[in-house]
Amino acid sequence: MVCRVLGIETSSRRGTVALVEDGQLVASLGHEVPNGHAERVLGLVDQALGEAGWAKASLDRIAVGVGPGSFTGIRVGIALAQGLALGLDRPVLGVGSLRAMCRGVPGDLDGTRCAMVDAHRGELFCAEYAPNGDEVRPPLAVRRDGAGAWLAQAREPRVLIGEIAGTLGDGFAPFRSDLTDLPHAAGVAQLGSVLVPEGASTDAVYGRPADAIRPNLPRSPLSSGQPT
Repeated sequence: MVCRVLGIETSSRRGTVALVEDGQLVASLGHEVPNGHAERVLGLVDQALGEAGWAKASLDRIAVGVGPGSFTGIRVGIALAQGLALGLDRPVLGVGSLRAMCRGVPGDLDGTRCAMVDAHRGELFCAEYAPNGDEVRPPLAVRRDGAGAWLAQAREPRVLIGEIAGTLGDGFAPFRSDLTDLPHAAGVAQLGSVLVPEGASTDAVYGRPADAIRPNLPRSPLSSGQPT
C-alpha cells in the first residue's frame, strides 16, 4: 500500500517541509526567514503539494519534528501538524529532531550517529543514535566546552553531524549535507512513514526548561484555498 507522508520541521532557524512516498523523498522546501515559521511553513506545504501534484486528502500521515531546539519553533510546528491532521482525520506522529538529522546520513556509512545542534547560552543539544535509528543516548543539553567529553563517550566508529560541530575546533569534523547540518523535514517524514503512531508522541522535547512564552498559533491549515 502506498504511504504518503508530510513532514514538518521547525525546531531550528530553518523551517522545512517534505513529502515522502513509500519512504522516498518526493519534494522538499525550506526557508530561513528570521521568526518566520508561523507565516511561511504552511505556504511551503501548499507549494510542495502543488509541485508533487498531490491533494491534501491524499496524505496518509503527518509527521513533525518535536525537538529539542527552539521553544517557539517547536510549538509552531506541532500546532501546524496537529491542525492539518485534525482537519484531514489523519494520524500525526512526533519525531525527534536530532534523530531526523541522523536519518540523513547515508546508510552505507558505518558508525554511530552523533548529532549536535546549537542550544545557545553556550550549550549544545547532543544525542547519539545507532545506524538503524535506535537511540543510544537521548538528547541532552551539553556545555560547549564539554562537547569533546560527550563525544568521547560515543561508540566507535562514529559519524558526527550538525553544522555547529564544525565550529568547535580540532577533533570535530562533521559529515556535511543539507539533510544533516540542521534538522530537516525529509528525515522527519521518512521516519514518520515507518514509526507506529501510538508510539510517536507529539509532546515537545525541549531538552531543558522552556523560558519562552507560548507563541501565537498560526492560521488554521483548513483556511488554505488549496484543493483537499
